[in-house]
Amino acid sequence: MKSKWFSFGCLTSVLIIIIMIFSMFRIFGSIGKGFQKPKIEKIVDGSWLRMDISGQIVDYNEFEDNPFSGSLTANKTSVYEIVHKINKAAQDDKIKGILLEPKFIACGYANLHEIMSALENFKSTGKEIYAYLDMGMNRDYFLTTIADRIYLNPSASAGILLTGVGSGILFYKDMLDKIGVEFTVIHAGKYKGAGETYTRNELSEPVRKNLDRLFLNVYNSVLTKIAKNREIEIDEITKIYENREELFINQENALNYNLVDELIHKEDLYNELGVTKKNLVSLSKYKIPTFKKSKSNIAVIYAQGGIVMQSQGFGTENITAAKLNKILDKIEKDNEIKGVVIRVNSPGGSALVSEIIHAKIKKLRKVKPVVISMGNVAASGGYYISAESDYIFADPFTITGSIGVVAMLPNISKLTDNIGIHEQDISKGKFSNAMSIYSKPDESMINSLRMSIKETYLEFKQRVADGRGIPIDDVEPIAQGQVWSAEDALQNKLIDETGMIIDAIKKAAELSSIEEYTIKYYPQQKNFFEEIIKDKLDIDIAETVFSNQINEDKGILKAWQLFKSIKNDPLQAVMPFDLEN
Repeated sequence: MKSKWFSFGCLTSVLIIIIMIFSMFRIFGSIGKGFQKPKIEKIVDGSWLRMDISGQIVDYNEFEDNPFSGSLTANKTSVYEIVHKINKAAQDDKIKGILLEPKFIACGYANLHEIMSALENFKSTGKEIYAYLDMGMNRDYFLTTIADRIYLNPSASAGILLTGVGSGILFYKDMLDKIGVEFTVIHAGKYKGAGETYTRNELSEPVRKNLDRLFLNVYNSVLTKIAKNREIEIDEITKIYENREELFINQENALNYNLVDELIHKEDLYNELGVTKKNLVSLSKYKIPTFKKSKSNIAVIYAQGGIVMQSQGFGTENITAAKLNKILDKIEKDNEIKGVVIRVNSPGGSALVSEIIHAKIKKLRKVKPVVISMGNVAASGGYYISAESDYIFADPFTITGSIGVVAMLPNISKLTDNIGIHEQDISKGKFSNAMSIYSKPDESMINSLRMSIKETYLEFKQRVADGRGIPIDDVEPIAQGQVWSAEDALQNKLIDETGMIIDAIKKAAELSSIEEYTIKYYPQQKNFFEEIIKDKLDIDIAETVFSNQINEDKGILKAWQLFKSIKNDPLQAVMPFDLEN
């Protein structure tokens, strides 16, 4: 079967290598700089911690010194790093307060909520947080509302852009028709719309209604949080989002709407607060705290990214059974680890890999309690691996559910005919030509897949029923590929409680009957350079370089990653679209 993809793979590899050659000379300098660890600043009494965070924020970085997190790609930091540094600063007598200066943050609201919770704890120590904005976008402003005061640049070119919550969904059918590529999509669950982007030009009505409800819930949660933090009536905040005339909220209107407290240039604000170069500490140079060792530990495992058969290269976040189950095996044998928290941030992926991981978690549960903490997204396969647990927490901004299965079979027969490439297949056996991209699947192949999907969907629902302790007949109404907000998931008994990762850790300790413990984080952070040497510089790294160059066009990149995943693994428990709001 792999031979069917040989020519396609060769063409892809050649294109990647060509792009890599042109890129390497430009980026090697950046890589070299990336290997240099940031210099830790000396902290004096009365220092201010400057949180100038921007770009992508992930749950956890597996590399402690990843040069690809610098100028080579969008600046990527982690909630893990930010929260631990905030918690350390809260207890650091030399840190007077925090200057919060977000700019073009890109992440889900659940990640921001974790950071805001840590900042709230920081404020509870009596220290102050001041936020400053030049140009505040949705997530930038949402984060700053936790501050004691918000300051805005008085320039006419500054402002705040509050657009709301949603997702732009790309449909590829017309483009694929023009180039001669066709997808055969089979799904279980009328709301399982993962293949609709390849076979339709708009959402089906059931999927549209489901997504509309989901985003309305998330939207209301965002507005409620802002209203509470800024002490504004929810109706007033709603008017700002829905009835204002201007796109960019200018300085005077920002004051009138009570979105900010004062207009001031940052240099003047620094002078008022007594902030100098000597007592200003950058978050990136503030050392993360060290963790004490203990004989009673809670393990926190970060499972983030798509669920795939095998890793898709350096820099990509994905979950494989080989990687995650190795960690679970190690934890099972570690007598000092009393309880386990799995932080799931995944839209799903391979149904088979999800089942393999599910079985491993079930085995671990016989030895130690397992608590799930859901991040931005824990849907489809992400929910599959969460169901077998003792307790499930979802962040109030989590997107979950999507219990369903889909199969997608691409064929490029029209494309090859148009460009003059012809295949002559010589094979024996009824399904010897199965999943060939050079021919349209026949009816026997489609019927076979339908049977497989039906069986996989039934198995998925049974796993949910067993894990959640509910009758399987009660699963179908909340399954069918429907995507849920945390609020709806709680009502539908898909989760036990809304809460954050710290709540999950406390629950794991409670179920383990321990009061004093330390936390061990997995995967254990690795040295990036050593990992490259160990795994060899191969085409995966070249592809990562290429992928990072087109990182801004996330819709196309995610479609390409999904296309790679279904090549040899067509049965997918994957969320319909990129809904990381």
